[in-house]
Amino acid sequence: MKKLFLIVALVCFVPALALSQIPLYPPAGYEVESFHLDTLTGQWVANPLGDPSAIAQCWASLEASGSCNKDWHIDVKVHASIAQWSSWHMTGTRWDWFVKKPGDYAADCISGSIASNQNVLVDYHDFGDLVAEVPANSIDDTIEVWYAVSASGTPYPLTSPNWVRSWDLNQAAEWDTLYDSAALHAGITWKLWNRIHVSNCNSACEYNDDAWISLQLLGQKPWIDRTTGLFQRTAP
Repeated sequence: MKKLFLIVALVCFVPALALSQIPLYPPAGYEVESFHLDTLTGQWVANPLGDPSAIAQCWASLEASGSCNKDWHIDVKVHASIAQWSSWHMTGTRWDWFVKKPGDYAADCISGSIASNQNVLVDYHDFGDLVAEVPANSIDDTIEVWYAVSASGTPYPLTSPNWVRSWDLNQAAEWDTLYDSAALHAGITWKLWNRIHVSNCNSACEYNDDAWISLQLLGQKPWIDRTTGLFQRTAP
């Protein structure tokens, strides 16, 4: 029996920003006590002051006062800066083929879903063909691989232009950006199909490809540490 491996490492990756580049908003102020509603209990829960992992923070600034025998007009400003969030799930990030004979094979390897409140860049990195672990033992060291994105429950025909070669998945721009929409807020689902061609020249051995997928939140706020998702604002 020929045993083939496709190993895909999935990471949620976004570039870090230097703290020196992060502006504070507002320019001066102090954090005040705030609460969030626990949807399970219906009770208000305090957000810990000064905790970068808190769900929300509220800050007060622009103190005002006066003393005079006149009427006053006092401006009050309420502002909310909403961070970009994401929630995603993928059914499998390791795919293992077990193939007895030469031929073309396709499988619905990933069913994925993602929800967010702004644009998300989905990027594929280092996808390629399967390469024999011990090349000297194989007449043909490579198993050709294709990918396709579809919501269908069956694979595309072999000649369909929707199939792209493994390395072309890394540049497939039409799959990259999920734009802000009601559908994205509710959650978008898709399938990533994997297709392999096992030839008569592929010797009986193990074949692998290590790749990864990044999810970049394109509308994230500067007061979020993009590598941790924590607050990075502190009192001035």
